[in-house]
Amino acid sequence: MSSSEKSRKIRKIIIFYFSGTGNTQIVADLYEAAFENYDIIVDTLPIEDVIRNVPDFDFGKYDIMGLGHPVHAFRPPSILFSFIENLPRSIDMNAFLFKTMGDPLFYGGPTQEIRKKLKKKGLHVFHEDFLVMPSNIIIDYDPQLKKQLYLTAKRKINIYTLEILQGKQKLQPNPGYLRGMSRIFGWLESWGAKYFGKFLHASNACNKCGRCVKKCPTNNIQFINDGLEFGDNCVLCMRCVYTCPRNALKNKYMNFFMIKGGYDFKEAITNGTISSDFITKDTKGYFKHFYTYLTHELY
Repeated sequence: MSSSEKSRKIRKIIIFYFSGTGNTQIVADLYEAAFENYDIIVDTLPIEDVIRNVPDFDFGKYDIMGLGHPVHAFRPPSILFSFIENLPRSIDMNAFLFKTMGDPLFYGGPTQEIRKKLKKKGLHVFHEDFLVMPSNIIIDYDPQLKKQLYLTAKRKINIYTLEILQGKQKLQPNPGYLRGMSRIFGWLESWGAKYFGKFLHASNACNKCGRCVKKCPTNNIQFINDGLEFGDNCVLCMRCVYTCPRNALKNKYMNFFMIKGGYDFKEAITNGTISSDFITKDTKGYFKHFYTYLTHELY
């Protein structure tokens, strides 16, 4: 970033994000609130709401762009790449990236591929962050850990926001082993997501309210012959599963992916009786490696 770009006052920011079950949306909202503390106007938009109209989007109204996504198997979900591909060329704008994941392991995967694709569109990434949020598959985190992760994200975002406004260059390392691992696990995740979607079905509890059809970000669910049909364009975001008011969506082979009882994060945030000291320096077992993330900047 040039000195003139650093000194240029940022007045308006656009943040695009993809969020399956709300984690990345919460982070995007935290960034919005943090920037607004500096009297900056911020617009936040879900990727799926604008993906068909991106070429007509007026980027000229903004000084900088943010882009956020969850991590799926050390890789962004495919919908993020679809969004980038649909961006107009020569936007000529600085950009910051943020990603959310359920574990700080390996920074959630490399960012080199995203940077390259954004660069072709004229977006110059200068700042990258990751925030650990509760897992929404397989394991339901303890409410105390959920609250601790939320408060940590809020604290870190206040720091990151100032870094972004100051034009600080902070890019994640992308070693070869991480890029190779991302390709392998990313391929497996894409294959698994496709079949996860195809093996979904509605139980007898379904009342055909259509909520899952409306909420699916890739239009993978349709009403056909008065029943739900699931295609092969699933991105494993779990939104349909957890937004079903009757817990009616099941999977023929992969029910173990779903958290029994649904995924709820906001209760842990808003409940004042829940403490936020689940992980400490004395923590043993699996969550011990979270402590460094909770207390230090990792890059």
